[in-house]
Amino acid sequence: MQLTIRLAYHKTGRARFLSHLDTMRVFSRALTRTGLPLRFTEGFNPHLILSIALPLGVGVESITERLDFGVTDNVSLGRLPGMLNAALPEGFFVTQAVMGGRPASQISLATVEILADSPVPPETVSRLFQTSAVVMKRNKKKEQIPTDIVPFIRDISCAQLGDKLLVTATLTARDPVLNPEYLAEAWRTYLDPEAAFLFRRTALLDCDGAKFDSLQ
Repeated sequence: MQLTIRLAYHKTGRARFLSHLDTMRVFSRALTRTGLPLRFTEGFNPHLILSIALPLGVGVESITERLDFGVTDNVSLGRLPGMLNAALPEGFFVTQAVMGGRPASQISLATVEILADSPVPPETVSRLFQTSAVVMKRNKKKEQIPTDIVPFIRDISCAQLGDKLLVTATLTARDPVLNPEYLAEAWRTYLDPEAAFLFRRTALLDCDGAKFDSLQ
């Protein structure tokens, strides 16, 4: 029997500094500790069948992550989040587990929140990213290529939040992926070189803009 389980989980706090590969190792170890009938690849060096739908950039928090792994028999989905949370380090928290789910390839967009420590007025920030072009150097095939990032921003707003600014943006998450760090880099380049940022992914969306929140 070959089954796939999908997890929804948060990655916050210090865990945001772990790379994609480190995150895979964290879950691999946690799943192994549960004693579940896990499915492994075949060959001389078998490894756990595990995939993350849309890997996070280092330094980005998320409350909407998706991870798939294989099992060879039915398991108790209701007990699974608690079992994993007992084995996971600080910053990771599994909220739900289901059997199967929509293909991860249907994820096209991601909504992020950017908390900025900067004196720039909110309307100035919105105006920057709604102009005809914001050209930044993006890494592509080991080269830095000047690219207008505005077409990859589907929606963006900025509001005052106490002594900080809160930017909410919907960015392309596939072909191409726009890392929110490019927005921060543009901010530092055009508005405030001393600005500091915290990033959090809050939603995954399909090509129609519908939320991927339901695991199914």
